[in-house]
Amino acid sequence: MANLSVVTSWLDGLEFKAAVMRWRGWRLPAVMLLTAFMTVQLSPFMALAVANRPAVATPVAAPKVTPAASSASPNWLAQLEQLPDGAVALPNFDPAVNGFQFTNQELIQAIDRNRNAQAWEEVLTEQLLQLFGTQVCVGESATCVLTAAAQNWLTTQLDRMDQGLSEGMAAAVLDLWQPAQPRIPWWQRLVNGLLGRTVFGLARTLFDLQTFVANLFLMQGVNEVFQPTQTVRETFTPTQILLQVARVFLTGSGDPFTMGVYHLLNGALSEGHALTPYRVEDQGNGQYWVYVYDSNYPAGRTSSPTDLHVEFDTQADTWTYQPTVSGPSFGGDAQSKTLDLTQRSWRQPPAESQLSTIGPFTCPFCGPNVEVEGAPEPTVDITLVGEGVLTVAPYLGSQVAGQAGPDAFSNLDTVALVPFKGGLNREVPASYRLPTETLGQPLEVTLTGATARSPQQPATLQLAGPGYTATIEDLVLSPDQSLTLFLVANPTGPELTFVASWAAEIPRLTINLTDETRAYRFDSSTPETGFSLTDRQVSKSSGFELSGLRLAAGQRVALAANSELKRLYFADDNLAPSQYTLTVKNRMAIEDRIQLGDRQPDFVNYTLTYDENMRASGVQVEGDRQAFFDYNSAFVDPAELPRQQLLEVFEQRDFPITIAYEPLAARPNRLSPLRLVPSETEPVEQRVFQGALRKSG
Repeated sequence: MANLSVVTSWLDGLEFKAAVMRWRGWRLPAVMLLTAFMTVQLSPFMALAVANRPAVATPVAAPKVTPAASSASPNWLAQLEQLPDGAVALPNFDPAVNGFQFTNQELIQAIDRNRNAQAWEEVLTEQLLQLFGTQVCVGESATCVLTAAAQNWLTTQLDRMDQGLSEGMAAAVLDLWQPAQPRIPWWQRLVNGLLGRTVFGLARTLFDLQTFVANLFLMQGVNEVFQPTQTVRETFTPTQILLQVARVFLTGSGDPFTMGVYHLLNGALSEGHALTPYRVEDQGNGQYWVYVYDSNYPAGRTSSPTDLHVEFDTQADTWTYQPTVSGPSFGGDAQSKTLDLTQRSWRQPPAESQLSTIGPFTCPFCGPNVEVEGAPEPTVDITLVGEGVLTVAPYLGSQVAGQAGPDAFSNLDTVALVPFKGGLNREVPASYRLPTETLGQPLEVTLTGATARSPQQPATLQLAGPGYTATIEDLVLSPDQSLTLFLVANPTGPELTFVASWAAEIPRLTINLTDETRAYRFDSSTPETGFSLTDRQVSKSSGFELSGLRLAAGQRVALAANSELKRLYFADDNLAPSQYTLTVKNRMAIEDRIQLGDRQPDFVNYTLTYDENMRASGVQVEGDRQAFFDYNSAFVDPAELPRQQLLEVFEQRDFPITIAYEPLAARPNRLSPLRLVPSETEPVEQRVFQGALRKSG
């Protein structure tokens, strides 16, 4: 698939038509009458979706949350006891008004990303720019085209929304809460209530809300949000967490918290859920209730419990949360570390920050930016998108695969487990965040199927490293099944090894790279235009997908990229010849600044973007060989072609894929990475396969 576009101005907005679904009774005429009214009236209410968040008055600045500050602060609970009713709350916060009148699960069902994938990418591209800066773009033109790595990371992270959106919803109600504003008018109440029973297709206002919640949801794993949240969870006792919530309310701070609660499964945090505290009440004898908004139970519904609250016992230093008698309960003590807080301001960039190369938040997939002072060190993130048990350990060579202990990273103090807060009691494991020292080190990954759900849903394993992402997709595991995989996050590109535990077609293996830019100048004069000088910047990003091969039990297949050689390698240890399907995805931006005239020149800026998918089937590899593809030559070389000739070249694009072959230095141990080491000699053979280029738009 190819998409060619010439960008001359920034798109002011997106047009969406409302599609109304699941009508029942009297709601049909009511919502039909309100649809047009909503588009106009709800725009300011939902304008938060385009990243302009409401200013909240802050009468008293809240100190930064640290254990030391907690011990030195005033006795907040003693102040609470002196208040009428022994209670304090966020000003004007009412869960029936400020909370959403639809559930976590209902919002997931309303979201249809597949139907409007392009719209989602366009809207959330702006959000990625606000988070990570222009490094997520191919080139630096006014219109950002996401790199293949950025697009893959965003898509994969949003796939996690199917496991629950409580983190985004809990944060969103705080950004919609405005103490200085009066309660919402009657028509907004009515619409809010109708949304709880009716699923709109993509009415503009609901789409804005969906993308706004999604943006807050995907921020839970970025360092600037995760690290202080982790500090609270690992260093604060339940009573200290209660003190922080009381402090924010008593000081009148406009910077409140969301609260994360978790279960411990096999010693790991799982089934995470996010709540929004809005009131603290003294119950006497060291007992305190923190009332919360819970996205699973909209206030006012007959099926929802009333006065949801987390109970704290300061004498025993414990906490419990059980929203319903028959439903799941949460709890813990000073040792369990199953409770945390995330402050609202941690999700917001500093007010003085401007759009820059690296942005205010640490990008997990962007390349190391050595030219920017203070740029963070790269990390390696390994995430399971779906349910199951995820274990990551260094590959030690002599051990039996799958037997690495939980302390395998004990020599690295900076290894972090990033828990997931979805709120639907799903067995979504924590992600691994590994330090720079793991770059180039083979990692052994063990996946085991979840026990809670049947039938099992496909899962995706994602590796995010410095300048790339890599995924192993369409993994389906039963509770009694396990897979062993190997990942190597090299500085020059990732390596993936899939080991077939049983005879089956391989899952889809993908590698997605970030931006590479070349700038040059040439004389573009013609008899028609006269003197012309062009400064051209060519930026490109590639993605690759390998599939279509069936392996016997115990056999391996590997995919690797090398950014220094500009090569994609793939091979398997099947002795018979294998045939693959290879898909190449190219994203390119060509930016020209053209000087017309010599003495009194005029300047014209011109940007051309090109997005193409090319697929070659039947790519054959013999059992004793590894294949490689020179991906740099897969792009159109714009050279010094003028604009019109470039358009013609793209429209008439043909794509033969040249595959070269080298000897495969396979390891005899099948329970090991299938390392694809580049040969220092000339290829033993080359073959040309015709790729199919599908054009659209």
